[in-house]
Amino acid sequence: MAFVNIQNLRKTYGDVVAVNDVSLDIEEGEFVSILGPSGSGKTTMLKSIAGFVDPTAGSIVVAGNEMIGLPPEDRNMGLVFQRLALFPHMSVFDNVAFGLRHRENLTEAEMEERVAEILEIVSLPGYEDRNIQNLSGGEQQRVALARVLVLEPDLLLYDEPLSDLDRQLREQMRREIKDLHDRLEITSIYVTHNQREALTLSDRVLVLHEGEKVRYAPPSEIYQDPQSKFVANFVGDSNFVSVTKGQNGTVAFEDDDISLPMHEADADATTDLLYIRPEDITINPSDGDRVFSGTVRSTVHLGSVTEYKIEVGGNEFLTTDLGAPKYTKGDSVTVQFEDYGLVEA
Repeated sequence: MAFVNIQNLRKTYGDVVAVNDVSLDIEEGEFVSILGPSGSGKTTMLKSIAGFVDPTAGSIVVAGNEMIGLPPEDRNMGLVFQRLALFPHMSVFDNVAFGLRHRENLTEAEMEERVAEILEIVSLPGYEDRNIQNLSGGEQQRVALARVLVLEPDLLLYDEPLSDLDRQLREQMRREIKDLHDRLEITSIYVTHNQREALTLSDRVLVLHEGEKVRYAPPSEIYQDPQSKFVANFVGDSNFVSVTKGQNGTVAFEDDDISLPMHEADADATTDLLYIRPEDITINPSDGDRVFSGTVRSTVHLGSVTEYKIEVGGNEFLTTDLGAPKYTKGDSVTVQFEDYGLVEA
């Protein structure tokens, strides 16, 4: 049996359905992200798991124990919040030891040993006597993690912990969370609206939309086989084209004299919507098939890459190319569609 097993979880507020019959399983040691836009139900789901929200229906089993009905303090879960809620008047030691003082019968020496061990793990050795207010943002994040980890939780829950950080610190902490999980292998659930965080941190990603489970799979599968327009558009960038399926194993762009061979995986698809990732469009390829004429409509230099919008037939496609701009508005080019697929609208 999975370490975490959630069955038909549902939460309603009057007529509003926040989470609609969501089921998933998580293996021990797995890192799973719940990804979705604002209002998708991801935080409601996390709070239901933590015990701060009472589900309308469903089951939440962790380590073989039913969680529904248990108060949060009896669930042995660690929570890392968006707002760290550290005690500014306390030292690092007192912040980290706060939960230990209230939950476990330890001597002062045992407590000091536990705190020292966990500060070593989060790369803050010798910080016990530091004042919280004198720490950097990244150091405060690590103290918040240490305060949770010192309690040795069965399940670690993250509620958008990096969303208030600037880009550089967010990237640094994302890498540290990944490294920490690789070392400790604590089963973790991470709520985020940030696709980059979900894809880079997770073993699997649950995508929620309007309270519904729309995809649950490893990051590479979600990106390469999104299955729906929502997932393809929310996880990365995509170009969408309405197509018709031909009898000869092709899909043809509507209102355009352009057709592409259909992938075998799409043979039974009933949808008529094609998606193409920007990185799967090559400008001026040296050879190959699926090459069509186009015109550059805009150019945006983003540093390491350049984005182009290229009109092909009656459709405009976003594509990317490494390095500085090579083409300008109005240039005639050819484009090659290297990969694509059909998704449900």
